[in-house]
Amino acid sequence: MIVEDDSDIASLLTDILETEGYAPVAIADSTTLDGQLEPRPALIVLDLRLTRGSADQILSSLRARGMGDVPILLLSAATDLPERARALGIRTYLAKPFELDELLVAVRSLL
Repeated sequence: MIVEDDSDIASLLTDILETEGYAPVAIADSTTLDGQLEPRPALIVLDLRLTRGSADQILSSLRARGMGDVPILLLSAATDLPERARALGIRTYLAKPFELDELLVAVRSLL
């Protein structure tokens, strides 16, 4: 699952992951999360800063549904990304802009 409010980035991520044989579902914010959790996602690529909702809301929602163990790859252009990821309990993150190879390595390692 891709949670990204920038449609260009969401499309790029979707295309890359589909090319690699994955079946990503992209959503723009936390308001549409509920309808997308079946089947259970194997991985969530999550933008830290969403226009509507927040990464923290999405993580709380996942935990409330017993999905707190779904691997998360956090993406952001925030200068304090390592600290923010650590505060959210996320170990794997990529700073925007990132190399496509970096993305694929992170996805493979989380899966």
